[in-house]
Amino acid sequence: MIEGLPKRIHCLGAAGAGMLPLTLYLANAGHDVSAEDSDFGEEALKLLECGGVRIGSYSEAGEAGLVYSSAIAEDHPARVLARAQGSVCLRRGECLALISRGRKLIAIAGSHGKTTTCGMLIDVLDTLGFGCDYLLGAQFSSGDPYRSDGNEWLVAEIDESDGTIDLFEPEITVIVNVDHDHHARYATEEAYFAAFEGLVARTRGQVILNADVAERLRSFASVPLLSLGEGGEVGLKAERAGSSWTSLSLTGAVTLDGALINRSGQMNACDAGFAFLASGSAGARIESGQAFEFRSIKRRQRCWYNSPNIQVFEDYAHHPEEIDSVFESFGTRKGWSTVVVFQAHRYSRTRELKRAFARSLANCEELVLLDVYAASESPLEGGMAEDLLSACRERTEKVVYVPESSDPIGMLAERARRGPTRILFLGAGNGDRHAKALRDRLVKSEPRWGSVYESLAEVSSFETVIREEEPMASKTTLRVGGVAERYFEPESLSQLLAVLKACYAADIPARPLGRGSNLLVPDEGVSGLVIRLGHPYWSRFELLGEGRARLGAGMRIKALCGQAAKEGLVGFEFLEGIPGSLGGVLRMNAGAMGGWVFDVVESIRYVTLKGEVLEATKGDLEFGYRYCRELESAIAIDAVLVSNKGIGSQEEIRRTIDTYQNKRKESQPREPSAGCIFKNPEGDSAGRLIDELGLKGAVVGGAEISHTHGNFIINRGGARSSDVIELVKFVRKVARERKGVDLHPEVLLFGTSWEDTLR
Repeated sequence: MIEGLPKRIHCLGAAGAGMLPLTLYLANAGHDVSAEDSDFGEEALKLLECGGVRIGSYSEAGEAGLVYSSAIAEDHPARVLARAQGSVCLRRGECLALISRGRKLIAIAGSHGKTTTCGMLIDVLDTLGFGCDYLLGAQFSSGDPYRSDGNEWLVAEIDESDGTIDLFEPEITVIVNVDHDHHARYATEEAYFAAFEGLVARTRGQVILNADVAERLRSFASVPLLSLGEGGEVGLKAERAGSSWTSLSLTGAVTLDGALINRSGQMNACDAGFAFLASGSAGARIESGQAFEFRSIKRRQRCWYNSPNIQVFEDYAHHPEEIDSVFESFGTRKGWSTVVVFQAHRYSRTRELKRAFARSLANCEELVLLDVYAASESPLEGGMAEDLLSACRERTEKVVYVPESSDPIGMLAERARRGPTRILFLGAGNGDRHAKALRDRLVKSEPRWGSVYESLAEVSSFETVIREEEPMASKTTLRVGGVAERYFEPESLSQLLAVLKACYAADIPARPLGRGSNLLVPDEGVSGLVIRLGHPYWSRFELLGEGRARLGAGMRIKALCGQAAKEGLVGFEFLEGIPGSLGGVLRMNAGAMGGWVFDVVESIRYVTLKGEVLEATKGDLEFGYRYCRELESAIAIDAVLVSNKGIGSQEEIRRTIDTYQNKRKESQPREPSAGCIFKNPEGDSAGRLIDELGLKGAVVGGAEISHTHGNFIINRGGARSSDVIELVKFVRKVARERKGVDLHPEVLLFGTSWEDTLR
């Protein structure tokens, strides 16, 4: 149990973003906890019940201490009864301060961005294997919002809104920003800054803060101070590393070269920078190039629905600075329109900031204002939705006010049907409930794909896109074929697992696509979801030592050989020139120059089409000429390759690669092809046989049997898949009639089978 707290505790407002993790933390720490809220919601109820928390009123809790949200009014019956009984009564922040007493607290503070930074820091420390307890002020999309293992380190976000910030004495303090807010408590900017000045003064180990406020707060620190940002002790450099990913570097007093994060936008980069600095201050070490896949946090840039034509997002942003940051990350998308739905939070904030809100919202394509979310406040003159509407109309005519009574969700659902539309809910009020209600309507309107779009949304960023009726010809080396019903390039393992599980549950075929070599797409296209590991996330190259390397399945073979040569790894040169990615090469056990890819495989990781992640060593796999049984209905995600010849000279490796390249150029056609069409008959060569039969140069439509190599069918221009299939049938017929040889296609017929096609 927590020292200073009674055994029995009743949590009031327990479904709130900050109260829910605290309630669960107390129960896990050994307290007898009951909970109460005016509107729990199904998800919160399930979490509390699973955490051993009883649901009921304070009057039913017996003699118990009361921990309550600061949003709960003083005249609430539970607060009145607790005072009358002389029970312990604590605000959430006061309870958290008791929990942190005697611990090494990493306190995340600031006007906005606390929850995102706190969540990132938790994930960084977990990735690095650095043990800590934590209390997030929200919920992760997956995983508990707290950890209570009794670790000496505690990560928590500290709220200044109710003044409880004054109770904390952190080991490490992170201040992400300071922008005057909570005007009902802090009438002036000076009073607001004083709360952070005190926190800095009470910090025992190190202060990490935004360079913008460093000079104003520096004199209050009696411990080392690091400022992040332009003009600070630590500089920050962020570069795009593929859709939704960023390469982040730190310079100056702390250096870090190119750590990868699955976030985009300057504010996300800055929040991650704070998380990196805090982890380093605690003693955790981040390696250059290390990747961090941050879990999404509910109500922070959350996607609720992601289809080819409609996307629904929601963010807790309820301050002008927060809104500006969200818009910077959100960006625009060509061919899509954007509707922003804003619900102001508290009448006092709206009254003081309505003109700043109007400036931030002025450039919205379409702006919808909802009723102000009151929280615990009574209406204030100048702070109503109509007042905000007037301020916005001074800057834009593209704004409407839709009161709750007018069914804003129905209006938005109808608006979304006009064309590709992104809908973004902003505000700390009911935005999540509105987004969920809209999501539910959209899912019902898509009986085949709606559940997939819902599942994908749970792991989507602002940049994640799924497409419909996607042309496939440009994605194959033969340049023929129809469209995919749906097409998706996952940006992470979590996205891949989400869509695979959703497709399996909905009985929708999931069809892995590599680089499109050794593949023939039918003219009529393919049903289901085509999945391609084309994002840079799947092309990582990690040295493991002793001639071993872990390689992502999306890595092109040409890039693989080039990187291996750069690192001096001998033995992969024979793969040079195979036109595909590692995943496809593993699936086919492809080879060249007398070698096969499984000659250099130590182990592979793969995902079944049900969404199960498995790992197998080479000895556990069934493979042979042009097949790997386990990958026939699975997707390789990475493999450990081993150089049996050790480390060598980069120059010598390059010479060997060049030799193999020249051989390929001399023996294979340069026109678009799918590689070898037929498997070699036992003891013979399909190319030699086709040449002997005099079939080189045979043409059907735009397809031709290559004059350079008889086992290649090339696209002379304008070929169709049906042309290639007719040539395959023709060659098989001639080979059987003249030589008594059955030639079997090596090229895969995507989405169907050769058995059905060749009948």
